[in-house]
Amino acid sequence: MRVLILLAFVCLLGAPAAVAEKQSDLHQALMDFAEQYRLPGAALTVIERDETVADTATGFADLEQQVPMRTDTLNRIGSISKTMTMAAAIRMTRSGQLDLGRDVSAYLDSFDGPARNVTLRQLASHTGCVRGYRDGEGISYTNYEDVFAPLELFGGDPLACAPGDQFVYSSYGYSLLSAVMVRASGAGFAAIMEDQVWTPLALEHVGLDDIREIVRGRVHNYDLNTEGVLINAPFSDSSYKYAGAGMLASTNDLARFGAALIGGRFLTDQEQDVMFAPTTLSDGSATDYGLGVYVDFAKFIETRRSYIPEPLYESLMAQAARHHVYWHSGTSEGAVAILMIEPATGRVIALATNRGGVEKEAIVFAMNLMALLDDEDNAAQNEGAHAPE
Repeated sequence: MRVLILLAFVCLLGAPAAVAEKQSDLHQALMDFAEQYRLPGAALTVIERDETVADTATGFADLEQQVPMRTDTLNRIGSISKTMTMAAAIRMTRSGQLDLGRDVSAYLDSFDGPARNVTLRQLASHTGCVRGYRDGEGISYTNYEDVFAPLELFGGDPLACAPGDQFVYSSYGYSLLSAVMVRASGAGFAAIMEDQVWTPLALEHVGLDDIREIVRGRVHNYDLNTEGVLINAPFSDSSYKYAGAGMLASTNDLARFGAALIGGRFLTDQEQDVMFAPTTLSDGSATDYGLGVYVDFAKFIETRRSYIPEPLYESLMAQAARHHVYWHSGTSEGAVAILMIEPATGRVIALATNRGGVEKEAIVFAMNLMALLDDEDNAAQNEGAHAPE
């Protein structure tokens, strides 16, 4: 008994020191990453089993005004917006406002485009075959007053395939899904997100990237030109893609959102199964995507093997074997973000930078952080095992 009490006391004393060591190591890793890729600023929050073990930032949110980057700074999160949108949609099924198995036409009776017979589940899983962006469509100068107006951009275009046959990544599909959500609820899209996700989770540094509004704490965004010089990112209005790629969030709030997805209090076990199950195509094969989130990192890497250097491919596949993660990257004008969740350890990594063009590097960095955290946990366990009796 005396030994058990002593070991428990040693663990209690060692816990704060272990967290402090992780915070220091992760901050150094973030600084190295930012320096290597010339990031104006970067923020990182890591949660393990509901405990924040790192909440750190480096560089500047605004270079001209010399405003430091912080973990409560609002960064563009790009396509991680899809994960938030889908969490709201799943919660809307509780009250019967949405049925993911129903067609778009059941909610938008006036929409007569080819996607009217696509199900909401197919939109959410990118198997509805709504087309992706064409060249030049990633930049928009038009401000749309509601979620229905942007449907004119793609609503009348032919589908890229028969619904359910292929995985066709499409942020436009999420624009259509948001129109369904608004019509079904009778509330605006921002109000839906507030009611279904942001308020229940007490997220205070999150919102839509509305260029008309004064948003306190929103970063300035940058790109690297062909000469390797940081320049201002191009202007673009995100109102056509709020649901698919147009949200803002701090890394602190983004990490807490990720932790909530697997915590059991925000989504039920059944709802988690719906969100995180790989999507099955018409031919019976599975994709690497669930609903609003990637769920099979190994398959994601395997399908892109042809343009990944062999040493990096082998390293990522080895890490995928060690870490079963749910994740999404996000890119937008002058921005990259990563949300990575490991259910087995309760570990969540939220990363954001206000420089575009480093998505692949950020994905690799996040997976490397998983390995670093594993190494530190193993070292701490070994040290505990050799504690004096």
